[in-house]
Amino acid sequence: MADATLPRAPGLGRRALRIGRRVADYFPLTPLGVAVSLGAGAALRWIAYEDLDLVWLVVGFAILGLVAASLLSVLIGAAWVKWATRAPSHVVERQSLVTGRALPSGFACPTLFWMPLVQIDWTWERPDAVDVSIDVVRRRMLEKITLKRRGHVRGVRRRVVIQDAFGLARVAVRQDDPMELTVLPHPGRLGETPMLVSLAGGDERPHPMGIDDGDRVELRRYAPGDPARFIHWKVFGRTRRLMVRMPERALSPARRTVCYQVAGPGDEASAAAARVAIERGAFGDDWRFGADGTAGETDRVDEAVERIVSSVDFAPDGGKGLQGFLQRAERTGPASAVLFVPPRPGPWLARVLPLARARAPRTRFVVATDGVDPAPPTPLWRRLLTLPAPREGTPSAELDEVLRSLASTRAEVIVLDRTTGKRLGARHRAAMRKADRKAERKKEAQRGRSKGQAA
Repeated sequence: MADATLPRAPGLGRRALRIGRRVADYFPLTPLGVAVSLGAGAALRWIAYEDLDLVWLVVGFAILGLVAASLLSVLIGAAWVKWATRAPSHVVERQSLVTGRALPSGFACPTLFWMPLVQIDWTWERPDAVDVSIDVVRRRMLEKITLKRRGHVRGVRRRVVIQDAFGLARVAVRQDDPMELTVLPHPGRLGETPMLVSLAGGDERPHPMGIDDGDRVELRRYAPGDPARFIHWKVFGRTRRLMVRMPERALSPARRTVCYQVAGPGDEASAAAARVAIERGAFGDDWRFGADGTAGETDRVDEAVERIVSSVDFAPDGGKGLQGFLQRAERTGPASAVLFVPPRPGPWLARVLPLARARAPRTRFVVATDGVDPAPPTPLWRRLLTLPAPREGTPSAELDEVLRSLASTRAEVIVLDRTTGKRLGARHRAAMRKADRKAERKKEAQRGRSKGQAA
C-alpha cells in the first residue's frame, strides 16, 4: 500500500481484463438494457408493424422510451458527478487513519435527488485493500473507508458507478484524488500490554539461564586464591569446613532494550502491539527501535511508529535487517532484545531463529493475533461446490508451528490477542480451540436438523 499501486499480475490476460472493463465502463447500456432494447425493436418490427398490433406498438415505444430516459439520465448524472467531485491537483490533503475502523475520508458526492431514477455507488481502485461505506447527510453522500493494511497511500483513484434504478443503463467514471494517507495499525484492546523490558544479567530473579551476577547465596568448597571475605564463617564453625559464598545465577530487567519489528504474513496485529508498546513506554527509559525496510535505529516515538508503518512493504524480506540491527546495538554495550514477529510462518523464520538462539536469555518474542481460527483448511472439493464462509483469525495450525519454532530457541514467547487484549497461554489457546470446535459441531447439528425438517 505504500505507493498506492494496483496489484499487477504477469501475462496478457490481466491486461486484457482491465482493458475490457474500461471499455464496458464507458458503454452506457447494460446487458439487460441491450436485451430489452433489442426485444422492443423486434416486437415493433415483426409484430406491431406487420400485424398492425396497436398494443405491441404502444408497449414497444414505451419500453424504448424508458430505455432512452434511463440512458439520458445516467449520462447527465455521470457528467454532473464527474464535475462535482473533481479534486484540485494543487491541493494535497494529508490525513492519519487507523486500520479496521470506518472513518470519514472527507470525500463527498451529490445525491442527484432531482433525478430519482439515478443511483450512485463507488469503490476504490487504488489502493485495493479498502472497504467503502456511504452515509447520506443533507443530500450529500459522505464516504467512510475501512483500511485493511497499514502503510502510506499517495494518491487515490475511485471508480464511481452511475446507473438507473431498473438496471438498463450504467456508466462508470474514475476520479483521481491526490490525497495522502498515513495508515497506522489499529491497537484494538492491546492497551493493557505488559511491560516488555527483556531480561539480562542481574540479581533480582534467580534463573538457571542467568549469569553469575546475583546475590552470594550459593556455597562451594574453599579453593586457594579465593578472597577471605567470602568465607562463610558460621558454616566453618559448625562443620570445620571452609565454604565460600558464590553469586547465584539470576536475571533482572535490562537497562538497555532494543526492539525490532519483523515484517511477514499477517503481521498487522504484531505491528499494532509494537505501536502500543512504544507509545505507552513499555521499554523503559533506554531503548532503540528498528524495523524491516529501514536503516539504523531510533529512540523517538514518532520515528519508531513511522518505521512500523513503512515495514508493510517488506514482508517477503522479513528479518533481513535484524542481524545488522543487533550488531549495531551491541557496540555500545550489552542489551536485551524484544522482537515483534508475525503469527504465521514465512521466510522470516529462517532468518530470525539462528540469531535468537545465540542470545536466548536476553531475547523475548511478542506474537500478536486477531484471534485463533481452529478449523482446518476447507477441502478443495467443498470450495468448488459451495462458497466457504469468511475465515477470521490466525489458523491454529500455523500459529502452533510458529510457536514451536520460537520455543526451540529457548527464548520467552508472549502471545497477545488484539481482539480481546488478553495474553494467550498454551491452556488458553487449547480452550479456545475446544470452544470453537464445539460451536462448529453445534452449527453442523443445527444445519442437519433444518435439512431433516425441510425433507
